[in-house]
Amino acid sequence: MDTIELLQKNLLFRGCSRDDFELLTGLFQERRVQSGMTIFAEKMPAEALYIIKTGQVRITILGADGDEVGLLQLGAGDFFGEIALLQESSRAVTARAETACEVVMLTRKDFQALIDLEPRIAAKITLSIARLLAMRVKAYSNKLRDILLS
Repeated sequence: MDTIELLQKNLLFRGCSRDDFELLTGLFQERRVQSGMTIFAEKMPAEALYIIKTGQVRITILGADGDEVGLLQLGAGDFFGEIALLQESSRAVTARAETACEVVMLTRKDFQALIDLEPRIAAKITLSIARLLAMRVKAYSNKLRDILLS
């Protein structure tokens, strides 16, 4: 699958036109990741969004005992690290390749350039990220409420 097709199937880029995808693919960088390699680690500076072309990525957090606790297993078409586009912060999780992977990444720097160059496209992406984050907040707030009240 080429990068345009990958982006077209991704919910972050809903509503983008063919011309938008042509522009966007020029901003993404391809990267091969070996099995077991850490893509980013908890507390590292957050600098890019990643979309998996091939392979599997595991998202973890450090538990109280210092061991990694698995949160998500992601595969082709899934994305992670999207908050890095919106805010300078450190990573809250670790992302590690479970298998050899191909990913495409969009850095915050390139996203900032997109905001200046094509604010309409950047606004669509930002709105998609905001919707995703709102869904997560709602889902996790219910889980947190259940934990606190049980």
